[in-house]
Amino acid sequence: MEVYKGKSDFLALCYAQQNREAAEQIVERLNQERFRVWTNDRGLNPKKKADATRLAESRAAVILISKDWIGDEKYTNQLRGASMIQKQTVLLFLDDTDLSKHEELNLLLNRSVRMFGFDPKEPEEGFSQLLSLECVQDCKMKDDEEPDTEKTGLIGFLSRDITDLK
Repeated sequence: MEVYKGKSDFLALCYAQQNREAAEQIVERLNQERFRVWTNDRGLNPKKKADATRLAESRAAVILISKDWIGDEKYTNQLRGASMIQKQTVLLFLDDTDLSKHEELNLLLNRSVRMFGFDPKEPEEGFSQLLSLECVQDCKMKDDEEPDTEKTGLIGFLSRDITDLK
């Protein structure tokens, strides 16, 4: 995945490892539409300092919600982290997961949270809703802006120039 590494307004994409394919699809589409989006190959862990810092720097958090996501605290911590720093948050439901059955998570939802379904097999309606949000539009690159991106994961690490490691 090509992800944004700069400091201008960007989206932090959070997801469960099992939803990586959907995350890659979303990142690819947002990149095509010239939006700045950052994530990592782990889906973001706000208990790790680098991830917490990057989340705090973002304009908004976009979190992919699924049964896999809700079943693992390391992923639900993404919503806790965004809530703690009062980050604008967009929840994209990949399946019929119901947050209202999880009282602790339900308490984290506030006025700055937007929620809607996102079907990776038929993504156009989800993208239409996502791209209509002001917090997302704020992350669109200017026409003359060059993407400041890097590849994530092992491929990204292996493709780095040796000068990047200094």
